[in-house]
Amino acid sequence: MIKIARSMIILHRLCMRLALLQTFQAIIETGTTQGAADKLGLSQSAVSRRLTQLEQTLRIKLFLRDKTRLIPTRDSKILQGQMQILLQRSEKLLTLAEELRQGNSPAIRLRIAFPASLSLSIVPAIIREFLEHSPMVQVELHSGSYDTIERMLLDERAELGFLRMPVQKGGLIETPLVRVNTVCVLPQDHPLAAKSEIDIRDLAHEPLILLGRLRAPRHEIDTLFSQHRIRPNVRLEAHSVLSACGMAAAGLGVTLVNEMMARDYTHMPVAIRTLRQNITHSFAMARPADIPMTEAAQIFLETTIRCLGSHFSSLQTGVQIPSPHG
Repeated sequence: MIKIARSMIILHRLCMRLALLQTFQAIIETGTTQGAADKLGLSQSAVSRRLTQLEQTLRIKLFLRDKTRLIPTRDSKILQGQMQILLQRSEKLLTLAEELRQGNSPAIRLRIAFPASLSLSIVPAIIREFLEHSPMVQVELHSGSYDTIERMLLDERAELGFLRMPVQKGGLIETPLVRVNTVCVLPQDHPLAAKSEIDIRDLAHEPLILLGRLRAPRHEIDTLFSQHRIRPNVRLEAHSVLSACGMAAAGLGVTLVNEMMARDYTHMPVAIRTLRQNITHSFAMARPADIPMTEAAQIFLETTIRCLGSHFSSLQTGVQIPSPHG
């Protein structure tokens, strides 16, 4: 709070000095206090007060009065070049400050991290909408596993990161984004594709492509098989939904993955079917707990929530977007 208060004081002083410089420049251009007042949209008395304040600050007489006109003194003429440079720099500084406040500046580099499995259409759609609102911001997109994304956030290599809940490490603040069901992704011509819903018992003898054993979704799937006394026939292990769906499309087996990411691969020759024994996945956008969120990051978070809702609203899916108010 103390830093914010000091910044506000400095900004107020800068604005005051900028106003004095603008007044000086307007008098130079128009030659009268009335002309300067008209140019600046002020009263003549306000211009006179500013001029007096500037002269008191500089301890120099800047103008001589000749009837209704103000004639620059020799000192004033010497200062004109430097005054103009200061005015231009001050205006640039205030413009940059306003851009930063609005989260839309070429000086902003927003670093975000998503799993590669979302990179086909969902993430590009989010970034496209964000840049329509904040076209000057530079976006740096990282991808990796959830563990990698958590480390990037804690190491401050990313400002926002898409994570599966619950997160594994402390020091992060999560904003819930979406809850999704598990689906069965099969080769398009697979006999089970004729069914509208797959029972876990249907997969008892099917060659399976499952996510790596160290991943939380894999533990839940293994538990489900165990509850039904099924020993799964795991032919392949994948470390991303992208690779699991790709191998299913190649006819190498059947996979169980979260629906949100599976829906990104409907262009592949696969069939996506509901799993009767549902396993739910929750995802959130996380950020470092000890770093205040920038305006650009806040806008990106809001854009993500809006885009996810729009992306899945027209589909009959098990994807649920939590209310912004919880």
